[in-house]
Amino acid sequence: MLISLISFLLVGVIGTVINMIVYIGLTSLRFNYLIAAGCSFVVASSSNFIGHVMWTFKNQEESKNITQKYLLFITISIIALGMNFFCLEVQVRYFKMNETLAQLISIFMVSGLNFILNRSITFSCITIKKGP
Repeated sequence: MLISLISFLLVGVIGTVINMIVYIGLTSLRFNYLIAAGCSFVVASSSNFIGHVMWTFKNQEESKNITQKYLLFITISIIALGMNFFCLEVQVRYFKMNETLAQLISIFMVSGLNFILNRSITFSCITIKKGP
């Protein structure tokens, strides 16, 4: 599990860099910070999924096909995105924090839950049954 966590964090760091590049690029083009966060989420989440399938969890799960894994991963990532939006909005609106710093902090705040849910659901041996 420790190796999985370290791999997850390394893929996450790469995803965070991608997220922040897209986020800063969009906000510098005067996109609203929440829209920029949503767009950067899509790009970073897809990158993270590829990294996790190819490296972090490559030997963990064979009972789900790649489409099932991706749908579970994106569902969990959307939950994390909701938490990210909440943290981002609170930091910017109520604590008057810089939008870029608030985004970076928000990403780190939700990373632990993201790892736990993906390890235990997306890349676990839980089989998804099709239909009745």
